Amino acid sequence: MATIETFPSRPSRTLRFPIWQSAYQAVLAEANTEKLFKLVEVAEAAALTRRAELRGNPNHHSERKALDEALANLLLVKKDRLKFG
Repeated sequence: MATIETFPSRPSRTLRFPIWQSAYQAVLAEANTEKLFKLVEVAEAAALTRRAELRGNPNHHSERKALDEALANLLLVKKDRLKFG
């Protein structure tokens, strides 16, 4: 079984990429599966939007890597916690 990378809860002002990481952190902190579905949707949308904004820009390598890791973890949340296909 795959593990989901979690991070300690931090205020959004200390996030490296708060544009999308605050939504991602909310997913990792949520225990209620009824709330989790919507939070995953919001986090995925924020991460995918930011990834599209960075497309074609040779800078921001560390943010792109963090986005890829977050999106992979969101997929695990959907499979393991929300029981998606």
